Amino acid sequence: MRLLRYDDLPVTPWKNGGGLTREIAVHLDREIHPEFLWRISMATVAGPGPFSQFEGIDRTIAVLQGNGILLNSNGSEITLGHDSAPYSFSGETPIEATVIAGETTDLNVMTRRGYFTHIMKRHVIRQSAAIDVECDDMILVFEGRVMARVGQDHFPAAPMDTLTGIRRGDRVDLSPEEETVIYTIELSGMTVGNVQPQGA
Repeated sequence: MRLLRYDDLPVTPWKNGGGLTREIAVHLDREIHPEFLWRISMATVAGPGPFSQFEGIDRTIAVLQGNGILLNSNGSEITLGHDSAPYSFSGETPIEATVIAGETTDLNVMTRRGYFTHIMKRHVIRQSAAIDVECDDMILVFEGRVMARVGQDHFPAAPMDTLTGIRRGDRVDLSPEEETVIYTIELSGMTVGNVQPQGA
């Protein structure tokens, strides 16, 4: 289990100059597929442009910071703001994105269809809470300061930090300093591979 600090995540500028990606964790198994089986990242978007299309991938995004983003697909528009529920879509879907104002930072989850599934949930926590993990892997992303405890291990999370390596059967106790939002990412699949968080 590991707490990843936001400032320590590796930053990759986009080729088109429209944003930055910070990779949180990736699941690789080259014997099963030459590319990732699942991937979690944060993207800071500074300007308009198309989403990259990923064949055979299921995606979910949520807005962590900023005024939000407008998604246009085949004439339909969806506005995602800080208070919006996570939005799921197929990686093949053509989407044009426009930042509402300034920059926006999104949380992105991608799983390879037929190998893994995922569920991202947004939770507002105002007092101590507990999560009993029933999926293969769970990752928590924090918007505020929260003390997370798993067994005897304590993880003092700051805004935009991520807790990785949570497994089925674990119980996560959460104590926020004040009302805040956390995102749970549940990952389940038929394969077993290696989770490779940043710095591993």
